[in-house]
Amino acid sequence: MNKLTAWIKRHQIAAFFIITFTITWGLGFSYAGVLKQGQFLLVPLATIATCGPALAGIMISAVCNTQPKQGTRRVFWIAFFVAWGVSALVFVAHNTFFNMTPFSLAVVVFSLVAVVPVAFVIGSAYSRIPTVKDYLSSLIRLRGVWGWSFLGLVLIPTLILISVPISNILCREPVSTHQFSDIGLAVIGLVAVKFLYQLFFFNATGEETGWRGFALPRLQARTSPLLAALVLAFFWVPWHFFLWQAEGNPVLTLQYWIEMYIVTVPLSLLIVWIYNRAKGSILVAGITHAASNTAVAFITPPDLQGLSLTLSVAALVMILVDRMWKKLPPDHPAVYRSPQHTTQQLATPDAAPPR
Repeated sequence: MNKLTAWIKRHQIAAFFIITFTITWGLGFSYAGVLKQGQFLLVPLATIATCGPALAGIMISAVCNTQPKQGTRRVFWIAFFVAWGVSALVFVAHNTFFNMTPFSLAVVVFSLVAVVPVAFVIGSAYSRIPTVKDYLSSLIRLRGVWGWSFLGLVLIPTLILISVPISNILCREPVSTHQFSDIGLAVIGLVAVKFLYQLFFFNATGEETGWRGFALPRLQARTSPLLAALVLAFFWVPWHFFLWQAEGNPVLTLQYWIEMYIVTVPLSLLIVWIYNRAKGSILVAGITHAASNTAVAFITPPDLQGLSLTLSVAALVMILVDRMWKKLPPDHPAVYRSPQHTTQQLATPDAAPPR
């Protein structure tokens, strides 16, 4: 056990990918059980599978902790129960309005069980373990990120809308536009429910807490944001294998994976860009990701070529503007610094930064 702990501390990035895929792929059967076979008792396992990246980050952060525990358990449990109630409410609302599940006491009880992993991840932002608390602090921090949160909310949906006429031009068809005359409070409410569902159960709590919140800062300590985004995209795509298979996508064909990479690589670059701009905010990355998936649920791009071209051009502009091929400075909030390094800097504030 001591050797394993020492290895995890030395190889945090490799350990993250191994644990992430072990959790998600190990429980990947639950996706098919829920989506194809209607075995809803497997939903809690599917939730754990989706939280694989976040749980991996929490585990490794706890292993790497060298400081005594701080605070009291009371704060963690208060945060846990608040997150538990809110996420259960979102879960019930999504099942009611999108899955047309009749509201009942049994549904409420089942939802309270299903959302426990999500509540645990959010509650861990108030963990007594300093490294875990520091790692997850930006997940619940609103101060200083309102502007970036709004940009994350509209960035990808705007690019998806722009891709619609571009797709028509590429296909040499008359430019079509989406009609929004039927938009009302009901539609806005559905969009809000879908967004919150994506934010809680997939994109912020489950995925971005791990991909961008844990892995990205450690990759950026070694390499440029550009290369880090490409590395994350390389692993991010196959991580979805069992989910996409359960959704009925042709995951056994080469063309499908090529298409997924064509879209995911620029998307990864865009999320990395806004994460870095927001000074390493997991919340902003999660909002950007959730807004993207919510937009796709309501605005179906007519052609993959137009969407990938639009995303790629936007990503290229951000690469050039921010010179993402260059490493970030070691004191950047989105670059990982070990607890030992931070302690040394506090002890010797005049020491020169490492090269």
